Amino acid sequence: MTLRALLPALACLLPLLAAAEPGFAIRNEATLSRSATLPTLGEARVLDAGQLATRFTVDWSNEYVTQANAREALTIDAETQRVSFGFRRGIAEGVELGVDLPLLFTGGGALDSVIEGWHDAFGLPNGGREQVRQNRYLVQYVVDGETRINEDEGANGIGDVELSAGFRLREDFAFRVLAKLPTGRSSRLHGGNAGGALWFDFNPFHGAANWFGYVSAGASYSGQNEVIGAQQQQFVALGGAAVGYRIWRPVALLVQFNGHTALHQDSGLNGLDRPGGQLSFGGRIDLAPKLQLDLGVQEDVLVSSSPDFSIHIGLRYR
Repeated sequence: MTLRALLPALACLLPLLAAAEPGFAIRNEATLSRSATLPTLGEARVLDAGQLATRFTVDWSNEYVTQANAREALTIDAETQRVSFGFRRGIAEGVELGVDLPLLFTGGGALDSVIEGWHDAFGLPNGGREQVRQNRYLVQYVVDGETRINEDEGANGIGDVELSAGFRLREDFAFRVLAKLPTGRSSRLHGGNAGGALWFDFNPFHGAANWFGYVSAGASYSGQNEVIGAQQQQFVALGGAAVGYRIWRPVALLVQFNGHTALHQDSGLNGLDRPGGQLSFGGRIDLAPKLQLDLGVQEDVLVSSSPDFSIHIGLRYR
């Protein structure tokens, strides 16, 4: 068969390839969310037997929360770089296994001045950021005069490793499960507790030209760790949706929302007892036929329970 004869067939395949694309590999990266089991959503396509997919992501997040009531006082002024290496492999028809290895770098960071300048440029409030020194790291929680968290130095180390499995229900519909291992140090707010999650990923754009995205829903359970203890919500409902469009073959635009129920209880502070909602938007570039680069930013739609601002960079090869 000549190349000229192959071109029409390839052109027909391109929309299907685009429709199988996942969303951004993003979750809530807030400091106090690491005790929860929050998987990345949006992979509606399960790998074929023998197929391998790798993923490298960097999520650079900045958060500032200062809240108090008659009983509690919470301050979170922190920056985190989460570097993750993910691997998935199809082990049988319609079944895949995966592992995600995260590294966490926490500290005062360098985004404070950028965020304050962004807010000033658009007339947005800084929420008190301008009243404290820049590049500070402080995570402090006091209840009835008892200090439960008091960290003023960042730390580097491994986070909680995640093992996953995916099962193909249809070409556009997958059931997934995840186990979170307690490999992070809870004393440095890197996780350190076991958990599990199950969810469904659905691609509503299967077979559509240029459009791609997902709708996902599920739940997770996490063992209580020593940081928040009984205030931690062990059962959490989670979900998300995304819509992407290829403006031309090498470049796509993507808007995505991820949400979950409150991660903590028995608190009157939004930073603890409020559901989380993260809105992400950005683009995707095909660097090679099997290599894609994701560039995105994330904002906290529900303020205080998610980082104020995150930068997402992802490389995906399949």
